[in-house]
Amino acid sequence: MNTEKQLLSLINATKALTSTRNLDEVLQLLIKEVLSVFDWADASVLFLYDPHKKHLRAKSAVGFNMEFLKEVALQPNEGMSGKTFQLKQAQLFTSRTDTSKGMSDLTVQNMELYQSALGENHMVPTSTICAPLMNQHECFGVLTIDSFSESVEFTHDNLMLLQTFANQAMIAIENAMLISQNNRSNHIHRELTKVYMSHQGLAKITKTLADLIHKPVGVANDFFDLLSSTSESLNEISELVRDEALLWDEPPAHKQVMVNNISYDVYFFAIKIEAELTGMLIVAAEKDEVLDGLDLFAIEQATTVFALELQSHNQYISSQFSYEGYLMKEILNQPEQSMRFLKKKDLYRKNNRYVLLTIEIASELSGIKEIHGIKQSFSRLLYRHLSLFPYKSLVYENSMQCSILLIINERMDEKEIDRTGRDLVNELKSRSKLTILAGLGRSFSNMKEISYSLQDSIKCIEYLKQVNSREKDFINYLELGGYRLFLNIDPQELESFLKMNLEKLLDYDREHNAELVKTLEIFLAHNQSTRKTSENMFVHENTIKYRINNIKKILGVSQISGEIGFELNLALKIRSYLNKSHLSN
Repeated sequence: MNTEKQLLSLINATKALTSTRNLDEVLQLLIKEVLSVFDWADASVLFLYDPHKKHLRAKSAVGFNMEFLKEVALQPNEGMSGKTFQLKQAQLFTSRTDTSKGMSDLTVQNMELYQSALGENHMVPTSTICAPLMNQHECFGVLTIDSFSESVEFTHDNLMLLQTFANQAMIAIENAMLISQNNRSNHIHRELTKVYMSHQGLAKITKTLADLIHKPVGVANDFFDLLSSTSESLNEISELVRDEALLWDEPPAHKQVMVNNISYDVYFFAIKIEAELTGMLIVAAEKDEVLDGLDLFAIEQATTVFALELQSHNQYISSQFSYEGYLMKEILNQPEQSMRFLKKKDLYRKNNRYVLLTIEIASELSGIKEIHGIKQSFSRLLYRHLSLFPYKSLVYENSMQCSILLIINERMDEKEIDRTGRDLVNELKSRSKLTILAGLGRSFSNMKEISYSLQDSIKCIEYLKQVNSREKDFINYLELGGYRLFLNIDPQELESFLKMNLEKLLDYDREHNAELVKTLEIFLAHNQSTRKTSENMFVHENTIKYRINNIKKILGVSQISGEIGFELNLALKIRSYLNKSHLSN
């Protein structure tokens, strides 16, 4: 083939390569046109390098069966094309001896696939040229042409011509890739915008993203509840990592998870609203699958769409609680109309029983924005748990307090009601990592008693604040008992009453290291029985009788019964309350 004809063929081939903007068409044309330039060659193949899987794959070929050739995975420096890729220089193999040597390090699998791709021509090429596809100093792939004819031997001139053709081909490939990327990025933006503007919800957005990146996708809220998913495998993945994910301050870039003997690289992307984590986007890729630049672009665009969708969901929760708060106020103001208000929420059932649970967030934050953020997060958590709760409810939010009207089973006793309330509070506390106080009011069936149950629950919280106990953050009105009477009384008045009735005994115990106050407390608790008091204190009954007489003498009374006994018992209760409140020794 003379030089003039070669140059003309090269010009025509270059024109053909630049005639299309479609990458797949460019790759097919490249192989077709290279054989028009080198019309005495028998076969040609284009290998492109996958930087993630770190091997060369055949993308198009002439003279080979692509069903077999596309399975060949060449490592850099493997075979003639692999060596060319590694060296980044065109390589000329002028004899069967050269080509055999060049192919000698092919893996058994790659050699079998290569021979199958040749079909009946199970032979080694007589001559081969390989040219790298270079972009500055980076190699993207290798263009290889083979001859199986004994009469053809490629020359250095052919080598230079193929490198020139490869350089022109690389320009066409880059242009097509850039156009393809622009088209895909526009398609991604268009599809995600369309699905968000159509208000079809999380499920549709999730499916659209999965179709765009061709991988399973899921979206979870900030409690790692999976709100939407496109595959069962991703459902199982979320369950496997959920406990761990709840402890994350920031999600890891990815982690490997095994499901049904399949290994997945699971990628996590935070969904945030004003720097606050409100959800998690989860993408699962099987082994050897990767997220390319456009996948990441699609995910970045999608997280914005998901954030807007979750924000709408959070606003729904806020409006839901606002409406429930309105109903609660109406019920408290007009309990006789409660049936009508409860029916609005489909909460009325004949023979219903009710109980008020009040929860208060004990936050030391002072900034309005910080407090608002904590309150919003807790409201979402509360809504989430109440939606999973076996009983229906109404919520009334007031500053850092939430009062919850629980509609309970009519057959539940007080112990079961207490356990139900505690379980809910413990779950909220463990998930929110907040310090919360909770009080449970009396249960009732007549709505006229709702205000009493509400006051009971609030007084329980006031008591917990007074005693300032770090070990106790939940109490119900039965446990509170008579202590609730002291909550609205000036502590100095209580202290004064205590001193007036018990100061002499307290002084005597301190001076003589005695146990008169304790003896009196147990004596009154056991209906003034010296026998039961002695059994309780593990001392002889005569010792108890001696102590009681001593108590009467110190207090200047002839008996410990009636009004005197009542006042002494009340003083002992006040002492216990003040001790718990750290207001007295």
